[in-house]
Amino acid sequence: MNQSLPSNASFNYTIDRDWGEPPDQDQFRECAAVSVDSEDNVWVFNIPTKELLQFSNDGKLLNVWPDRFENVHGVDFDTEGNIYIVDRNEHRVLKYTPKGSLISQIGIKGQPSDTGYSLDKGRETNWRDPVERSGHPFNVPTGVRIAKNGDIYVSNGYANCRVHRFSADGTLIQSWGEPGKSNPGEFHLVHGLYIDSSERILVCDRENNRVQIFDIYGTFTEMWQGFAKASCIHEGPDNEYIITEHLGRLSLLDHDGNIIMRWGNGNENSIFPFPHGCAIDSKGNIYIGHVTSPGAPVGSGNRLVRLSRQ
Repeated sequence: MNQSLPSNASFNYTIDRDWGEPPDQDQFRECAAVSVDSEDNVWVFNIPTKELLQFSNDGKLLNVWPDRFENVHGVDFDTEGNIYIVDRNEHRVLKYTPKGSLISQIGIKGQPSDTGYSLDKGRETNWRDPVERSGHPFNVPTGVRIAKNGDIYVSNGYANCRVHRFSADGTLIQSWGEPGKSNPGEFHLVHGLYIDSSERILVCDRENNRVQIFDIYGTFTEMWQGFAKASCIHEGPDNEYIITEHLGRLSLLDHDGNIIMRWGNGNENSIFPFPHGCAIDSKGNIYIGHVTSPGAPVGSGNRLVRLSRQ
């Protein structure tokens, strides 16, 4: 059953909680990464089955990726249709052909950089403190986006405090970010990032409840604040931005960061409990993947939902 959301004349949505036809409906429960390609196909990583699923825009299953992963946290595409996958737990970014053949990787499987931190330490402390020090790529990376010129930007991440920029061939060009709680360029759990239509790099600084914005060279330009753990961000066809807030809220913003509307009350009893990944297709439909609360068993969370724009 579809459910209407509070809306306005320009942005009017209904929620489809049964969108998508996966191989196993009962196991389609927790979706970390969500992305949309140039043909409006929807890519979703399903945590319980460790599968990367590709759906058509009407929800038909097109493909199950041949490789399995412990946790994919980001997916993006270059102009040739190659797929970039953030293999979070193995500390690497993988580049595949459209048919699933591995081309290259950035990072060494199973070898995190030294930041005095780890995924386990963050979970044990509930992410109370930033990492001890910044590190090279990667330590639990979280997101990837490909710029118009082919440069690769990676957010890093749960156990680092940096954004890394690589050339198209995977050569590291620059890194920026330091651990901290207040100043521009300081991060506490760098989560999703997005390159928008103005070529701004928007970075979700999750535990600092803000989005920091940089130019393509890593120069800080502005900051949007007041979020309940900003997790991921994506731009839509009318220069609107959806932000998933991990504590249980979605925010829709305009190009200047002004709030258009919000849904959810910022806790686990929200209409959107623990929203995580997000994407918007060319028609303005929004896709939201959910994860579970800390310590909850795998498979107990909410599935992917679609906010269909009317």
